[in-house]
Amino acid sequence: MRIYTADESGLIKTVTIDPKVSLLEAKARAAKKAKADAKARANASKAGTKLPTEEASLAGVAISTLSGTVQRDLGIAHMSEMTFGNESAFIVARQNGSVDVISQATGSELYSFSEPEFSQKLSIKSNGKFITSTQYVGVGAGPDHFVSCTNLGQVRYQSFAGSSTLLKLPVDACHMRTHLRRPSILAVGGREQELTVWDAETLETKKPGEFSKATSAPLFKSKNVANDNLDLRVPVWITDMQFTSDDTSTIAVASGYKHIRLYDTRANQRPVQEWSVSKHPILHLLKSHVKPELFFADNMGNLQQMDMRKGNVIGGYKEIAGAVRAIALSEDGSKVAAAGLDRFVRVYETGGTRAMLHRAYVKQRVTGLVYDWSSKDVNSDEEEQQETEAIWDSMPTAGDKSSKRKRRTSE
Repeated sequence: MRIYTADESGLIKTVTIDPKVSLLEAKARAAKKAKADAKARANASKAGTKLPTEEASLAGVAISTLSGTVQRDLGIAHMSEMTFGNESAFIVARQNGSVDVISQATGSELYSFSEPEFSQKLSIKSNGKFITSTQYVGVGAGPDHFVSCTNLGQVRYQSFAGSSTLLKLPVDACHMRTHLRRPSILAVGGREQELTVWDAETLETKKPGEFSKATSAPLFKSKNVANDNLDLRVPVWITDMQFTSDDTSTIAVASGYKHIRLYDTRANQRPVQEWSVSKHPILHLLKSHVKPELFFADNMGNLQQMDMRKGNVIGGYKEIAGAVRAIALSEDGSKVAAAGLDRFVRVYETGGTRAMLHRAYVKQRVTGLVYDWSSKDVNSDEEEQQETEAIWDSMPTAGDKSSKRKRRTSE
C-alpha cells in the first residue's frame, strides 16, 4: 500500500508499506535490531571508537520525499488529489499564500499561484479572539480550476487559464470543502458562521476582480438549531463538513461543540439529524464511499466510526497521541489511515477488532493524507494463487504433447 503525506515543513512524502510484514513482526525485528545496535555501540565504546547513529524504522516501511525541501514558510496547510491535464497530481495550499499543483509521479511543480498580500500581519478581533495572520482553511480543484478559502472568508474560484471569481464571506471561517464529483460546488462554515453552499460557476459579486459580497444567493444556508432548555442561543462553531450524496443535497457537519449534524438542502435549513458523539471538539470528518458511515476525530487523539443510519458509534481506534490531523480511506474501505500530532501515520482495519495493521514515523507533523488507490495490496493467499497460476500457464498442455508424438511416429 502507498500513502502520501503533507506536512508543516512543506514536504510531500511517500509512505510505502509492505502488507506482508505485520506490525507485530516489524516490532520484533526492530527490537532485535535495537538490541544488536546497543551491543555494537557498547563494544565500540570499549574500543574507544564511536559508531554513527542511525534512525530506526520498522521493517516493511519505506519513506521517501516526493516533493519539497524543509522550509517552514512553505508549510502545507491543506492537500487534496486532482487530475491536471491527463496526469494525477496533488493541489496544496501553503502557509505563504501559494497554491501549487504537484505531479504525483515525479513531484515536479505543474502550476503555481500566489495570493497577493497573504503574509501581512493582522489584528482583527472576532468572536473574542484576535486573528493575527491569514491562513488557508480549504482547497479543492477541478479539471480546469481550483477553489481556495482563507480564515478571513476570502473564497477564490480560479481558472488555470487565469480568470477568477472572488467572494467575501464573514471572517473566522474554519473550513471549506468542495464536492468530489462537482468541484465548483463548495461549502463553508466557521465560528458564528452558519453553513453556506455556493456554486462558483454561477456566482456573482458586487465588485468583480475584488473580494466582495455576493449579489446572488447561495444554494443553501443553514439556520441555527433551536434554543437550549434554558432558552439560550446555541453557539455556532463549524469545524469540518462532508457532502454525503452525489447530488450535493445532504451534508454532514462537525461542530467544535461535540456534535455532528446532517443537513438536507431539500428539506429544511435546520439539521434533519443531530448526534452528540464526542466529549471533545470534533475537528475532522470523513465519509465512507463504501458504507453509510462517518469517521470523525477530535483534538484528543480519538478516531471513531459512526453508523449514519442509526447515529451510534460503532467503534474507535487507539494509540493516536495528540490531535488527529488527517484521515484517509482505502479504495475498498477495509483500511483507514490517520495521522496525529505525534508524527506517526497509522493504518487500521475498519472492521472486526479495528486493530492497528501498520505504523510509520514521518518526522514532521502531518497536515494532509492521501491514500493511493492505484497501489493494490496483495496478501499471501493471493500471491500464492498468482504463483500457482503462473506455473500452470507455463506448463505445456496434453494436446501439444500428443500432437508432437503423432508427428514423430508418422515420420
